[in-house]
Amino acid sequence: MIRTVLAILLALPLSSPFVEASATATSLDDGLWLDVSVTVEGSPVAVVVRGIAPGDSELPPVALADRGDGRWEGIVQLPVAENILIAFESIPVQGPTVLSDAHTLTELGVDSAIFSMDNPETAFGEDDESLVSPEGARWGWISLAAGAAALALIAYWTVGSIRTRSKEGDDTPEQAGVADVEDIFETD
Repeated sequence: MIRTVLAILLALPLSSPFVEASATATSLDDGLWLDVSVTVEGSPVAVVVRGIAPGDSELPPVALADRGDGRWEGIVQLPVAENILIAFESIPVQGPTVLSDAHTLTELGVDSAIFSMDNPETAFGEDDESLVSPEGARWGWISLAAGAAALALIAYWTVGSIRTRSKEGDDTPEQAGVADVEDIFETD
């Protein structure tokens, strides 16, 4: 329900016979997975999505499924994760086909952040740059050493207090702990 409302709000108005179109994208390892929908006036036999990749090379057309009330939807897998151009073609029963104007994926509602997610160099900087500066790494090692020293001091202090109690009462460390508990519950 929310997805339908969001698609209606983000729909791009088109020229006749195409009323509006929208798209959402999911990033894949080898490109994008597009969920495309378009509303068409009249009753065409088929509606096809045509993609134009960088360098003006046309991607293979994909037929959309008729969902009724002039709404056509389909899933298109793109081999590139770029903001390509998309056009819709309506194929009527008789007469010539009608091609819509080409629009970018972001114009159809795809979030532009998805295009930078697929390129780690864009997201995190150049490959040869380290994510931690040498000064930051030095402070990291110093804080790790300080933490280890603090844990060692706590262990030494704990073991030393158990040995001191056991020497005073000639008890083993376990018996020293039991004796303390027994002293609490003594009744006279």
